[in-house]
Amino acid sequence: MVIVCVDGGLPNTVSTWNFFSPHRRFPDAPDSGAVPLRSVFPSSTAPAHASFLTGVPPADHGIVGNRFWDGESVAEIRERAADPIRTIHPYEARSLTAPSLIDWLTGQGASVEAIHFPHTFSRGEAVSTPALYCLYAPAREVRLGLRGALRESVAPVTYFDREVPLRVRSCKQANDAVVLGWGHDDETFVTLKEGETARTSFRIDAGPLSVPITCLTAGPDDVRLRLGTAVLTMRFGGMPTHSGAADGPSSLAVEYTAASDHNFHESPRAEWIRDAALKTLADDDPDVLLVRFNQADHAQEYLYWYAARGEGRTAASARQQILDTYQRIDHCVDGILSAAGPETDYIIFSDHGIDYVEDHLRPNAVLRDLGLGERMVFQGDSNVAYLYADTRPEDAVLDTVYARLRSLDPSIDRIDADAATELGLPWGSVRLGRLAVTCGAHREFHYDADGAATEKVRSASHGHLPATPSMYGFFRMFGPHTAHAPVPSHICEVFETVRQVWLG
Repeated sequence: MVIVCVDGGLPNTVSTWNFFSPHRRFPDAPDSGAVPLRSVFPSSTAPAHASFLTGVPPADHGIVGNRFWDGESVAEIRERAADPIRTIHPYEARSLTAPSLIDWLTGQGASVEAIHFPHTFSRGEAVSTPALYCLYAPAREVRLGLRGALRESVAPVTYFDREVPLRVRSCKQANDAVVLGWGHDDETFVTLKEGETARTSFRIDAGPLSVPITCLTAGPDDVRLRLGTAVLTMRFGGMPTHSGAADGPSSLAVEYTAASDHNFHESPRAEWIRDAALKTLADDDPDVLLVRFNQADHAQEYLYWYAARGEGRTAASARQQILDTYQRIDHCVDGILSAAGPETDYIIFSDHGIDYVEDHLRPNAVLRDLGLGERMVFQGDSNVAYLYADTRPEDAVLDTVYARLRSLDPSIDRIDADAATELGLPWGSVRLGRLAVTCGAHREFHYDADGAATEKVRSASHGHLPATPSMYGFFRMFGPHTAHAPVPSHICEVFETVRQVWLG
């Protein structure tokens, strides 16, 4: 069995263009077709994948957002919040409070491996599914002065809270060129002329890091470099180091250029995910392989506002770039189908949809303005924010915070016990904090405390109410044992569908 998540995949796009169809390669395969799949709340990656793998809502599996905390102090939350490695727990299997499909499959005697799929791995666990998972760090530019007879320089660059030396020296064999070396032992050397880009790699303690570097200028006295979005590959459960593709997961160029105000390189590349899956199939031949492509989600986060609200050439370009991304993933999935063959059963789904966003709301800026920023902190997801404090604040303080939030945006609403039950959240869990609030459509919580408490933006996001059709994902299955399995309409129902296909 091969299970593929096309993160953020939209049902209308998939059905209109017949993406992820078996019929080009397996014309006689039973096929459910692409159908809408309702998500959970918040309709985001970590909660939705947890519901896929457990068959229950967040009230039972405990994953209440892409970001939550579990009783840590405010000081620890602040100290850890900027490091993706130290905030990865919402995606780890050990954060689940319900049994996982992985447990059921291994109980059936199946071997399972996973490529970039949430809740298939856990740090520090002695026994775990062989899995790899990618995190990324933002792009940046650096300028280094060249000194001494060798015209060289060393500068520390921080990735995932680790400092890595970047070494640069002029290249005597070529004008306007530099030699770059990463790491304490210069693991990587690459020579670049002005305007050239190369993919480089080196190791930190958490795993190999892939970084695209562009030499912007290479003068006699200084060098200016653009370091693109970096991708860290973490391996768990004995996943071998050779399990990744031969080339690194970072992209060499900024994608999604119809939105001009970003410097994001796709992380990881769809082709790298495909190649890692193909290598796993060839080397290990697992009974069940789980694979996640997150590129459609990224493309839509950057482009969907322009596609839905933009005009003229900008809107057309945004729509085409989104479609191009689906086509790239479709091509990669077809490569997996070719390798796994017609006797394999395929489950292909998405975890949530997307909608445009025009307002960013910063609840931590509200705490700052109230003088409460040292005592409390908000964290959470796009459309739900949880207030964490070391001791329970007085009701009057909570009422003041809530009133100020409401004055910020009238769509903000407080979650009480009844609302938590309706939303499928675990009322009483420390993960919901001391106060939980939601916001309305076309708005999104952001958790930095700098600047104004509200900001007009041209963005897109997921996480809103799952009853909203724009938050629906899709489901499609085909293969020799899928014909009589139930076609789910809710992501919690996929658990039972997978079990029926496997037992078939």
